[in-house]
Amino acid sequence: MGIVTDIELNWRYSLPGGVLAATVVALSYAESNSKMSLGAVFFVGIIVGFLSKREYGSSKGTGALTGLIGAVPVVWILAQILTATSGLSGPAWFVAAGTITTVLYTLGVGMLGFALSALVGEVGARIGGAFTRSNSQPSAMADY
Repeated sequence: MGIVTDIELNWRYSLPGGVLAATVVALSYAESNSKMSLGAVFFVGIIVGFLSKREYGSSKGTGALTGLIGAVPVVWILAQILTATSGLSGPAWFVAAGTITTVLYTLGVGMLGFALSALVGEVGARIGGAFTRSNSQPSAMADY
């Protein structure tokens, strides 16, 4: 299988799994309004990895895609960071420095959030893939 085919196969389970994980993450963040847990990404990653490995023989990459989709609620935190610092006042140099610092901080937090979610989803998928045997048979066994 080529890389394009692998990615297309991964989307079959990653997209619905990621949407489910993003929904649970957003609901838990809305309930607590102070902390975001990626536990849903991990557990959905286990399910997605299990299904992907059972169907296609590999769970690699499926969890990372699930995690990237599941991290969409991180944008909510980024918007809150930007709105909290939008009321800066003072000399022009202070406002400019504060705005630049805030934008760079927000970009860093966003990249960290998406990367961490992709990692958590991939770890979950690898664990889920370890729970099953793949349906793909070696070529030597196909002749029997």
